[in-house]
Amino acid sequence: MKPDTCIQGKVMIALLAAGESRRFGGVKLAQFLTNDDLASDDLIANDLASAPAESKPVESNQAASQTPTTLIGHQFHALSEVAARLGASLCVITGAHHEAVADCLPPSAKLVHNPDWQGGLGHSIAAAAKEARAQRAETLLIALGDQLLLGADDYLGLFRARARANTRVCAYYELTLGAPALFHFDDYEALSNLSGDRGAKVLLSRRYQEGSLIAMAMEDASVDIDTRSQLMAYLARSKAGA
Repeated sequence: MKPDTCIQGKVMIALLAAGESRRFGGVKLAQFLTNDDLASDDLIANDLASAPAESKPVESNQAASQTPTTLIGHQFHALSEVAARLGASLCVITGAHHEAVADCLPPSAKLVHNPDWQGGLGHSIAAAAKEARAQRAETLLIALGDQLLLGADDYLGLFRARARANTRVCAYYELTLGAPALFHFDDYEALSNLSGDRGAKVLLSRRYQEGSLIAMAMEDASVDIDTRSQLMAYLARSKAGA
């Protein structure tokens, strides 16, 4: 059953997972969300520093594809629940670490490879918009693979906040507009032309100034994972609060 939302037409959800994770020093999205697994990886990280990221132990092909224990698996699980609630389609935009990300997801997951991932976040959003247009989706939800504090209720909240079917909604945190964000098909052309690492912030600001975007306070969206130390700090806080 659909929640109390304003939806017309098809909805597509795009989970962006194409980045290189350069600051992390490994395949960030394939990290397990347990202290033990991360610690084991750290112990041998120096020995593997020159090896391809896909060969590191936390990116193995074990049964992680069946359970949302990795960072990307955690987000995929949450968005799968959203897709089921809304009758939406869900795809994962991959790039630098396509195989490692795929190994963390169910075999049935729809993957869309972004060949221009090196160009930055904008190219991944463009790939998502092109896929949404190909699916003739009226609404596109853009979500990031490393916002691990966000759950299904947060994403559904964006849909509940809509006043009209053609209204955009995005997260507002740390005095900025950002992902996750709901777009309307009228935005697809602009999104398809994005490039670089700026993402869609300029478009979001323009829609807000036009009065066609709702900014929803979402402080948890400010928490993302860029470095190994950030992930370890998050895991330590989670363990302490358990």
